[in-house]
Amino acid sequence: MASLQEVYTEALRTCLLVWRNGEMSDEQARFLNVFLKEGLLPNRLTDVPNVKPLIDEYRALEADIPVPTRVPGVIEADVIDQPLMVRGSHKKLAEPTPRRFLEAFDAEPYASTSSGRLELAEDLLRADNPLTTRVIVNRIWHHLLGRGLVSTPDNFGHLGAKPTHPELLDWLATRFVQEGWSIKTLIRNIVMSRTFQLDSTPSPAAKEQDPDNLLLSHAPVRRLEAEAIRDAMLMAAGELSVEQFGPPQEVDSDRRSVYLNVRRTSMIPLLAVFDQPTPFSTKGRRDVTNVPGQSLTLLNDPFVNSLGRRWAMQVSNLDVTPEQRLDRMFLTAVGRQTTQEEVNAILQYVSAAEQQYERAREQLATIHQQHDRASEQLEELITPVRERLLGDAGASAPERRLDFQPIAQWEFDVDLNDSIGQLQGEFVGNAKIEDGALVVDGKSHVVTSTLDRDLSEKTLEAWVQLDDLDQQGGGVITVQTKNGVVFDSIVIGEKQSRRWLAGSNGFTRTQAFGGTDETEADKQPVHVAITYHDDGRITGYRNVQPYGEAYQSSGLQRYSAGDTVVTFGLRHLPAGGNRFLKGRILQARLYDRALSAEEIAAVANEEMQFVPLREILAELSSEQRQTYERLTAEIAQLETERERLAPIGNSNGQSQVWQEVAMTIFNLKEFIYVR
Repeated sequence: MASLQEVYTEALRTCLLVWRNGEMSDEQARFLNVFLKEGLLPNRLTDVPNVKPLIDEYRALEADIPVPTRVPGVIEADVIDQPLMVRGSHKKLAEPTPRRFLEAFDAEPYASTSSGRLELAEDLLRADNPLTTRVIVNRIWHHLLGRGLVSTPDNFGHLGAKPTHPELLDWLATRFVQEGWSIKTLIRNIVMSRTFQLDSTPSPAAKEQDPDNLLLSHAPVRRLEAEAIRDAMLMAAGELSVEQFGPPQEVDSDRRSVYLNVRRTSMIPLLAVFDQPTPFSTKGRRDVTNVPGQSLTLLNDPFVNSLGRRWAMQVSNLDVTPEQRLDRMFLTAVGRQTTQEEVNAILQYVSAAEQQYERAREQLATIHQQHDRASEQLEELITPVRERLLGDAGASAPERRLDFQPIAQWEFDVDLNDSIGQLQGEFVGNAKIEDGALVVDGKSHVVTSTLDRDLSEKTLEAWVQLDDLDQQGGGVITVQTKNGVVFDSIVIGEKQSRRWLAGSNGFTRTQAFGGTDETEADKQPVHVAITYHDDGRITGYRNVQPYGEAYQSSGLQRYSAGDTVVTFGLRHLPAGGNRFLKGRILQARLYDRALSAEEIAAVANEEMQFVPLREILAELSSEQRQTYERLTAEIAQLETERERLAPIGNSNGQSQVWQEVAMTIFNLKEFIYVR
């Protein structure tokens, strides 16, 4: 009689045979899956290296298969007359109601053998139905003048408002049909009328007799829609792209707002606060609110601040007087010249603010000196202790060498080779190696071969120099799935301009570190590292110092062997939009664990042998310990003060002041209202 092991072995052999022949049943698949889950069958490329070429070929073939496009549609299926719901209650159903058009035009039911869609379309356009053209004309009038001739564009029934000018509505509807249902011609007719070209200042008689301006004696003052406000800011800053067509864009794109990606569950805050409708149902007339949150958004939104900074840089470089510079800004933004009162007030502020920035720079320089002096004293205190402990270790000193070994390292000296593992890189676009660095130009990147191990806890590390500081989401180094749907990345300027960020797909694991603006990376390389701990904590470092505050993410992302790649110069695949980086990446490393702050400092300075701080402190005398605590407290206080002054003291004073002027213009009522 066969043993249980022999029975299982024979069953397993049978399952593998039918699997190979493509004849496996569901029961056999579940049986085989048990062996995979329990680790009794090899399921990693490292265990079966001879399978790797086949897997690579399979993935290549898989990538060539076009993804089918699904489009929702309707078909002529079973025809059913739906019962009327009494007072809208689905629990109180009346007799079935035949499918037909509006009774006011034709009460005859549609044929019972069809859905009625074709008949409905024909009835909407029949010659004796003025309703369709009235609705279209009224909507166009509403969008051009801020209010329709019928103020309820979504309701022309008994509960809707009556038209203020019924003859005009019918005349426009009739002419609309006569001119071939041309919306362009209709718009031209309206905008060339005297009514559209009226001034918005009401006469005393109009204020008294027609306060709601129903008779259209003057143009209504109305606020721009959310998308138009964003486009107006892009235009004022000289950043608006006139490119047509293309894939959906993120909010920090320079494309018109009509191209922005709209997600029902994640609306863009800048647009939502200005009443962009949520795409759950149609909305013929948008809400128009005037709330404090709108001003706060225009003052604090990262994208708006970025536009203000870029506009300020442009006007600051003009060889004109401050008065002329201010005139140009007003002409660009609101279409008029400044008044003398505005010039006096703004230039008085500019002068005072420039003096404030100069004082901040002087204070910051003093703080730098005090910080350096305290740091030197601290190092003089602990260095002898560290050296003594290392000397006492003697032959055991190598045991103090912590295992900093990354799983991949790229020097970018002559090629894209991974000097430790097998993650060899490949140029995409104009990326190149030049003077010991990877150079990416904002249109190119590097992608590596697939990772041969699973990866969860990790550290991303890179030395990078940026071409400019106003990049909006470029990735330095990214770990991601091959399709780029899931990723973790070192990113500059995506959520907040000039800020480093742990980028992730849909911001699922991303929060702002709250660090200071980057001010040096365009002049010299900076060291940036981000650690991902197994408990979901994410910590950022810039030049070995903690960057902002660590935070608890939604959880650690796990990446599978064979489906994970690394990219440089790109936030994530597929390449496009604002995901590219412009700059030089001098070196990069990937670790399969989260390094500590001490280890970050050690690897950045290539000090692969050091003594942990806790051991050094244990060797200090009571007096030395008090000195240590005093110096660390002083350094922490200086760093807090330096962080507070850094945005002012490290900035270009003139450009910063004119950025604030630009932000003030963005907040003018004239900028967001049409008069």
